[in-house]
Amino acid sequence: MKGVIEMASAVKRDGRAVVTTCGGCYADCAFAARVEDGRVVAELPVVGHPCAARALCARGRHRLAMPFDERDRIVHPMRRRRDGSGFDAITLDEAFAQIAERLLGIVDGHGPRALGMTLGVPSFDRYWAYRFMHALGSPNVYGADGACEVSRLTGWEHSLGYSPASDLAHTDCIMYLGRSIVDSSTMGAVDALNDARRRGAKIIVVDPRRSGSAALADRWLRVRPGCDLALLLGIAHVLIAEDLYDHEFVARYTTGFDELAQAARPWTPEWAESMCDVPAAEIVATARDLAAAAPAAVVDAGFHGGIGIAYANSTQTARAICLVDVLLGCIGHAGGALNPPTPLVLGDLDPARFATPPVPRGTKLGSQRYPLVDPERGLCTTIGQSILAGDLRGLIVYASNPGAGYGNAGAWLSILEQLDLLVTVDIRWSETARVSDFVLPDVTYLEADRGVGTVVGANDARVFYRNAVLPVQHDDTRPGREIFAGLAQACGVGEYFQFASDDLAAAQVAPFGIDLDELKERGWADTGMALPSRTGEPAIPLDGGKIALASDVWERAGLGRVPGWIAPMVEPSPGMFRLISGNRPFESHTSRRLAAAGAAEVGSDLDAVQMNADVAARMGIVDGEVVELVSDMGRDRVRVETTPYLHPACIFTSAAPGGRSSGADTGGAQALGVGPLDHTPLRWDPLTGAALTQENAVRVEKITEREDNNE
Repeated sequence: MKGVIEMASAVKRDGRAVVTTCGGCYADCAFAARVEDGRVVAELPVVGHPCAARALCARGRHRLAMPFDERDRIVHPMRRRRDGSGFDAITLDEAFAQIAERLLGIVDGHGPRALGMTLGVPSFDRYWAYRFMHALGSPNVYGADGACEVSRLTGWEHSLGYSPASDLAHTDCIMYLGRSIVDSSTMGAVDALNDARRRGAKIIVVDPRRSGSAALADRWLRVRPGCDLALLLGIAHVLIAEDLYDHEFVARYTTGFDELAQAARPWTPEWAESMCDVPAAEIVATARDLAAAAPAAVVDAGFHGGIGIAYANSTQTARAICLVDVLLGCIGHAGGALNPPTPLVLGDLDPARFATPPVPRGTKLGSQRYPLVDPERGLCTTIGQSILAGDLRGLIVYASNPGAGYGNAGAWLSILEQLDLLVTVDIRWSETARVSDFVLPDVTYLEADRGVGTVVGANDARVFYRNAVLPVQHDDTRPGREIFAGLAQACGVGEYFQFASDDLAAAQVAPFGIDLDELKERGWADTGMALPSRTGEPAIPLDGGKIALASDVWERAGLGRVPGWIAPMVEPSPGMFRLISGNRPFESHTSRRLAAAGAAEVGSDLDAVQMNADVAARMGIVDGEVVELVSDMGRDRVRVETTPYLHPACIFTSAAPGGRSSGADTGGAQALGVGPLDHTPLRWDPLTGAALTQENAVRVEKITEREDNNE
């Protein structure tokens, strides 16, 4: 059957294997691919490849079948009917001409800053995307970090100057907050975590649920959702009060310690317990474990989870992680928080041969509202504010889904419908695509070369090539680069696209003396560049070269000179619960179909929510019972899985769109399940523009208790 997935050891077989990387996420896990009997066979590991992995995760495995899966596949350019009743297929030339006419009309009427583009992860042909927007004169190209971790990134950016990676390979003690390596899509990180455990490193996981990583940890701290900040402040108190902090590091690399020490006196473990529900004795033990292993100890800088964009205190939480790491003296130390990598700068097209559009001078929309946010990495969620203000009139969505991923789906879809023009470039029909004026069909990652990638290691830098495995499966589908080149030609700026993808790739590797054909054949190459170590003298790229433990920047931002306690914006009242979500190994937070395939593989119920078993028993709810989650945002019917491994104040749901986000089932009834944002009102964090995805409250109703229901 077409699309069946196989994995095998990388051994010699008849036929040529093509070395490429998985397009399921940012990790680029390498595999050798061949096509046999209409199926893609992935052989792992690719020994020596800088992105080598022992296996593909569940998400990666199921993406091998994407080219053959016709369900929800966009196979023709589509134009929305004027009455909104559906879409009609049109030719690519018609689509390019009609979209160009409307784009240029917006530029003529409102200026190029009224156009924007938002990119998903991974959006492979973003070089062409940026080039197209620059050719039209717009600076408004947004990445996905704003929808995932802008609060966390902003907290680190103005506390240390960057968000550091943890040296898991050498740590003696590491603490993760709301981040589950085991449930991530990076198989290499899972292996590294297991390697750390085998050599005796202590693993501490802070999470309201017993995640995959928590199950492997030496200590699981079941924190109250949204209260990680209190736990960190309690740890800081112990480090200072028991004189466990690194005096030399604090004296050499920081300012404001005396003010911090004074502010930390009330943050006792008992106070922290009253806020975060982690026992005071566990807080003390955690602080002592970290201190005993320091400086080869680290509180991980985080990723998405509870500190990415989830709460009004997420930025402050990132500040507090930085504070604890500073007290441990682990910045730039082996086993601690690594210095930032030296970037590997690829070559570019020769402007003497290929015309290059000027980079627009104007600031990106959203920058003035959120001056602390890095405009290159954040701000995508602020697109909604720019639309409501009338500043953004036309939007191109490339491999992204703001209608389901940037905040409450109902509110966002309503905002997107206010645009003069909405164009989606994607592989499958998404919530955003269904409200677009035009939908352009992209190809899967297996159907087109995706160019050069880079990996900066401990002491070296290598490049790799993402080879195509299959020919394009549908005649009207095109790689993103061809779509943007076609749009550029129709808009009268085609002179900036008179190059092939091989021209760009060859230019990128030319500075290292690498031959492109040889790179494609092998799959990777060493640049020969020796890079400085990421340990040693701590990198502090801030004014004055020191870390301000009492900061004027944060005081002006309203968060206080010292990172003190800030409560979540929403505190569920008695009888209410916080609806939280997170990764499980098989999930995709942008595609329910892919998530469902992974869930079926492991026998999990994607439509179910998890509820604390003791709370469920008190409410008379049994495992497997269908109940309703209710808030001012609506009602969702869900199946309950009871578990002792969840904080009683919350309900846990899949990170994949569900319930109202997925529409009706085949019988016309609302689909079972709940989307992670269906009960979160539309908000923008006043400091970062984040969506505050877990600032919500729901109640659980038994269906049998409702008088109007006789099921």
